Amino acid sequence: MFASKRGKAGSFTRLTKRPLGQVLVDGEFISSEDLENALEQQKHTNELLGELLVRMGMLDQNELKAVLSVQRDLASIKDAIKAAAGLRQLLGELLVQARCITPEQLESALQEQKQTGEKLGEVLVRKGHLTESGLDAVLSFQQNQGSKSPLSVRFRIGEILVATNIISRDQLEEALAQQKISRKKIGEVLIEAGYVQPHHISYGLKIQRKLITAALVSLVSMATLTGFPEKGSMEAFASSSTKITVTATVQARAIMKVLRRPAELVVTNADVLRGYVEAPVATRFEVKNNSPAGYLLTFDGLSAPFKEVHVHGLGRDVQIGQGVGLVPQPYARGTFMIEISYRFVLSENAQPGTYSWPVSISVSPM
Repeated sequence: MFASKRGKAGSFTRLTKRPLGQVLVDGEFISSEDLENALEQQKHTNELLGELLVRMGMLDQNELKAVLSVQRDLASIKDAIKAAAGLRQLLGELLVQARCITPEQLESALQEQKQTGEKLGEVLVRKGHLTESGLDAVLSFQQNQGSKSPLSVRFRIGEILVATNIISRDQLEEALAQQKISRKKIGEVLIEAGYVQPHHISYGLKIQRKLITAALVSLVSMATLTGFPEKGSMEAFASSSTKITVTATVQARAIMKVLRRPAELVVTNADVLRGYVEAPVATRFEVKNNSPAGYLLTFDGLSAPFKEVHVHGLGRDVQIGQGVGLVPQPYARGTFMIEISYRFVLSENAQPGTYSWPVSISVSPM
């Protein structure tokens, strides 16, 4: 999922993920026109795309948080299939949701199916409405829906409520423990516990459907472009992933508390002439992680006029380009503090001015 380079400045690590704007359009959080307008505006403001969309009133802040929490899970076919959450849906419904076919094409295929006795997918492929790779991808997604041991939890309603700050992680864990006893739906347990109101659950389910739609659209897009993996390799993936899920007894968690982070970065004429801006001990944060494998620090948001950043304070110097940088860190017991200094390398056409702080940091367990 990510490739690393090593050079004079240290190591460079990048995680490939589906562009935020594309995910937002795929899930129908925003329209294509909204995205085009925001990208044009971004050229003049240098804001992060998500923050710009929120400020322009095109996107809800909580929806942005939910999308960012799952964005990296949409970077490959296997990851997108893990997004299969919620109740199992009919194939035709999934194909329409994935925008593979129109409702009219589905209705026509269902009528023809009654006469020929073929499977629905076979009819749609024969009529040229659907590729075999796209069909295989959606069928694999459907098979994982409704599973009692889902391959991923990020798209489940409880995780979405945590990502949008409607409930806390502790409240979700308490509700999940109670759910094992009561066998009720997690939404019912959360309401009975007084953690949410019914409208919160409805809101979370609405976001969940949009996220699943984004996962389906990205899945079909990747399968169509690159082909769907051999059946045997997908079965091996599912078997291996399920085994990991079943044997896990403690959920890995990594928590970051930001103690200091500037809101802005000033670029002077001297910085432009020098080609970079120094920001010594600019951010300070605490990390608590329970995964013995360590944790990942994700650096995101770097854009023009900054073409790369050198990060100091992580045990080695790390060089990160525009996009997302993923830096593995070793396990350490308890809560510990990290201080980071930066050197932001400027692009050739950089201009002096005051810019929003160029980099955001998040943590996740390995």
